Amino acid sequence: MGSREKACFAVSSLFLHECFQQLTADHHEQFFFVTGAEVDGVMVLDQKLEFAHQRRTMMGVEGQVGSTHRLLIKLEQFGHRLLAHFHSHPGRGVASTGPSGTDEQFQRRLEQAGYPTVAAIFSRDGFVRFFRLEGECELHVHGAGVEDLGQHMYRLTALGSLDRPNDSGSK
Repeated sequence: MGSREKACFAVSSLFLHECFQQLTADHHEQFFFVTGAEVDGVMVLDQKLEFAHQRRTMMGVEGQVGSTHRLLIKLEQFGHRLLAHFHSHPGRGVASTGPSGTDEQFQRRLEQAGYPTVAAIFSRDGFVRFFRLEGECELHVHGAGVEDLGQHMYRLTALGSLDRPNDSGSK
């Protein structure tokens, strides 16, 4: 996919809620890859791909290089591509989903290597920002429970109804 082509992605609201739950399960940043079927030019984000981390703290997360490379090789063996990478940031609100320099560098490396990826950053209170650095991007969220804020920004709604086993307090 050249940088001038429009990348078109589709994702379900249920998948976004499940990703949010996993990405914010503790106070450390979390990170995983996403793949899925490619149908008539639309890349469907629907499978989380987890790998070992070199480090995970409240302020950053880094994948273990060998583990991420093995995962990319596995994708190629099965005829899939890396379509997205999702991670959490420690803050709350729309502003906390802004990509850091590290986030932009990682996305740039993927795009330059020919991956059609889109990045998503999740805040602790349910905001999600999707971004690419080169070329236009179209994103369709299917289902309820997600408010479109424009410019690839979303807010997950009804978060209180999520069954989060690690939370303390009443359900």
